[in-house]
Amino acid sequence: MNLARTTARRRTTGRPAVFDSAAGLGKNRHMHRPRLGIALLTLVACSPDGRADTTTGTASASTTTPASTGDGTTAEGTTAAPTTGASSEGSATSAATSGTGTTIASTTGETSTGTTEGVGSSSTGPGPKLDLPPEMPIPVKEIPGLVSITFYETTGQVMQYTFSVAGPELNNLLPDPLSQANRDIQGTGVEFYDVYYSDVDGVFDPNGSYLTIAGSFGAKAPAGGGLNLAEISLNYDNNDVEYGSFLASFVGLGDNYVPGSEVNAIDGDLATHTTMGNNVDTPDQRLRVTLGFKSSLMPG
Repeated sequence: MNLARTTARRRTTGRPAVFDSAAGLGKNRHMHRPRLGIALLTLVACSPDGRADTTTGTASASTTTPASTGDGTTAEGTTAAPTTGASSEGSATSAATSGTGTTIASTTGETSTGTTEGVGSSSTGPGPKLDLPPEMPIPVKEIPGLVSITFYETTGQVMQYTFSVAGPELNNLLPDPLSQANRDIQGTGVEFYDVYYSDVDGVFDPNGSYLTIAGSFGAKAPAGGGLNLAEISLNYDNNDVEYGSFLASFVGLGDNYVPGSEVNAIDGDLATHTTMGNNVDTPDQRLRVTLGFKSSLMPG
């Protein structure tokens, strides 16, 4: 059997480039080649389908997860991870609303604005990227060195109301209706407030990582709105003071509520304050502001 002729005839049938480069050895048959090389070339040419093994590892493509959009979804219809949980009253870092009645605050929490990349496996690429878990919040009362908490409420002038970390005021929820005999803080003669540890939505929790002031104000416009919170401060045993850094959630009601004033509770300025309105027409609801602090939300 003429090996060179067989090789040349098979090459004319359109074999793959791998096969052609090998068959080129037979094309120059006037050169002296070892018989072993010719035999191996013939085996390659006559292998199944007449082609050499061209199988190579295919690296999977890296994928990028789109950044979250404002409506809670991402491109390609992927549902974005939810932010901090919201009640019917809502929770927000900052929000502005219009109209009267109960304010529904936008849910933002501390929303990540970065794009997360998911790295697929690859034969040559880097390993998967692992995100570190978020730090776990701790109860406000367990913040190291914390001795008392002060609420700065403005009625004509800024008044300070300071409570012990372990005192009954912060560790209990007062029943409605609030009154002069049933309150933690009193502003005017028709303005009463309850202060307590809570969750992000202002729900009472003695081991909560947030602080809430909630209450009632019994005067409509043209009187100015009630719940005029300037700041809340954490007071430490070394005389350091920490103001709130996160507007977690709030409720504004009535015709003298000033939307957008909520952020004044975390601006570090005692000359500004919230104006959360009145609950004359909704006595079963409370005006409310709930704040978070770096020391309890991001301890360590």
